[in-house]
Amino acid sequence: MDRSRPSLRRPACGVLAGALVLLGAAPASAHVTLTPSTTVAGATAEVRMLVPHGCEGSATTEVAVRMPAAVSEVAADDSARWRAEQGGGAITFRTDAPLPDGVEDAVEFSVRLPDDPGATLVFPVVQRCEEGEAAWTEVAADEASREALEMPAPVIVVTAAAGSEHAMALGAAGVLTIGCLVSGGVLLLRRRRA
Repeated sequence: MDRSRPSLRRPACGVLAGALVLLGAAPASAHVTLTPSTTVAGATAEVRMLVPHGCEGSATTEVAVRMPAAVSEVAADDSARWRAEQGGGAITFRTDAPLPDGVEDAVEFSVRLPDDPGATLVFPVVQRCEEGEAAWTEVAADEASREALEMPAPVIVVTAAAGSEHAMALGAAGVLTIGCLVSGGVLLLRRRRA
């Protein structure tokens, strides 16, 4: 076997693996972010909202998140630091022990997602501090323009259930990734035996 001939599989798998790592990486920005337990249409999602910092040096005392009209069965519980209050289409988390500016924390709530795969749910957030506030309320026309926003509202994109046409497309990427990993493993084993 000619080992000097370059393989096209290795670069392609490397590019694919790099792209998947970038796509799966958590945002490196200091924006308020949402991490849902699921994004499947019709499911109940446990949502973790990360507050990464205060307001220009001031400690956070309150975080209010407005619920999109398309969600239902909204619920939130108190945590060790935060008291959760629901009303007026929003959940407000308040604390008597302000969160220092350089410290991040998270609050959690749950919502039932709509039965509409592809729906983009916008959750505007207002973070109030001992001095000032940060309004994470900007909404972009599309994902490309979202990157340019200074204070973007967090979003969740509803996905299709497993076995649907949309989920199958995601499955194909997973199969390709597994194929690349297996191929790389086989090549590594061959090298070690040689």
